[in-house]
Amino acid sequence: MSFGKFGTDREERINYERMRKYRLERVQRQMEKEGLGAIITWDAYSIRYIAGHYITVPTRWIENQFVILPRDGDPHIFGGPSMVDRLRRDMPWLKGKIYPQGPSLKFARTKDDLRKLVNTVYNILKEYKVEKEPLGLDGCTSELLVKEAFKDVGVEVVDAKYTMLEARKIKCKEEIECIRIACAHAEAAFAEIQKAIRPGVTECELVGIGMKTLYSLGADEVQEFVCVSGENTNPFRIDYTDRVIRPGDIVIVDINGNSFQGYKSCYYRVFCCGKPTQEQKEIYEVCRDMLYEALKVVRAGNTTRDIVEKWPSDPSFWGYTTWDEVMPLATGHGIGLSLHELPFIHPPEARANPVRLEEGMVIALE
Repeated sequence: MSFGKFGTDREERINYERMRKYRLERVQRQMEKEGLGAIITWDAYSIRYIAGHYITVPTRWIENQFVILPRDGDPHIFGGPSMVDRLRRDMPWLKGKIYPQGPSLKFARTKDDLRKLVNTVYNILKEYKVEKEPLGLDGCTSELLVKEAFKDVGVEVVDAKYTMLEARKIKCKEEIECIRIACAHAEAAFAEIQKAIRPGVTECELVGIGMKTLYSLGADEVQEFVCVSGENTNPFRIDYTDRVIRPGDIVIVDINGNSFQGYKSCYYRVFCCGKPTQEQKEIYEVCRDMLYEALKVVRAGNTTRDIVEKWPSDPSFWGYTTWDEVMPLATGHGIGLSLHELPFIHPPEARANPVRLEEGMVIALE
């Protein structure tokens, strides 16, 4: 593909219809494999994966927007950032199966508060003749309460978090192109940030410059990304402050949570305010070599163990005594609609239980 974002009649670009079809089939195949009759999800990323529907960040917390997907049926959406008739017009691929939002899980105190939700879901399960089969729950923070409520109508509830993670781990070429474009946007933001690094500028100013660039290029969501400098880089902070940058400071920027068509970047770059010292250059090269040696083995058929074997085998290298303390400094993860997806890569787990890498996985190494 060409990194082009506009539709055109003379190049093969992102085919959204094909991408939606691929994602829906991935989920339903995984449901069949696990013996699920249906899935209900409140997770914003799973909702977008299943239905191509975006749940805005401010409306996620209340958990009153969800999707029900029967194993052999169409997605049914409840709620959205616009009026139902508007959503039905905007998303014809959902065949009109868009309804007003349901009750909030966050404010439900007893199973009686979920009676309307249960009856609505149960009627859909009966329509597709899967009411006697397990119902998977994903993105549900009130799982115990929901399970009790569905027990009253004879529906078995099981956890489906990993059902969705397994479905989402292998990307089609359209998904990969979206991630590449998100990374291209991040590169443009890095360029603007680099130009702005000077004594007196603050970390939060640099974040603002980066966010403006990302949104100007068409990002549909930019979560807070990392921008730390000077003493905030060691021990490493995963945020940003109003710290004033001084001459000679190292500046670390991780543009994560930046998304194009929902797909994220997790992209680190290191800068120096002024001319770096010889010691700073040497430390940078040690880190860069570890990263690029690991990248050489990110190939289908290799394993997550092959990756971590390229890194020091003892947490003392980073100045710590346990691997848990090292977690932010030597890790890797799949990336897609959410920032962290399968496979998860952490040295002790990767050595003990290596995961085989597959074509179509997209992985961030840190």
